[in-house]
Amino acid sequence: MSGTGTEPAFEASIEMNEEDFEFATPPMSKEFVIQTFEKYDLRHIVLFGEDMFYVSQQDMEPFHPLYVKSSYPDDIELIFDFMTIERIHKIEYIEGVLKRSPIEEHPDI
Repeated sequence: MSGTGTEPAFEASIEMNEEDFEFATPPMSKEFVIQTFEKYDLRHIVLFGEDMFYVSQQDMEPFHPLYVKSSYPDDIELIFDFMTIERIHKIEYIEGVLKRSPIEEHPDI
């Protein structure tokens, strides 16, 4: 968890399962995220805060929107929204395994 010093916020060390999507709005699901990562050949999405994201392809090259000053495809934008709401800093997809960073504790709790 954030602030413990034991797990970096940007380390995707927890395998995702359907419980991670228990309160998500459809179409968001584990299968939706996997399909999106496979569709764009993505390796990870990192949330730095303040709606700042870094999207990397499997070859570690950055994945950018098609046009300058445009947004990412809608399915990737939905993952951004999910990560922001759930306070997940990183989602990673490597060799068929979907992992996430520890969920940051809410500062008001």
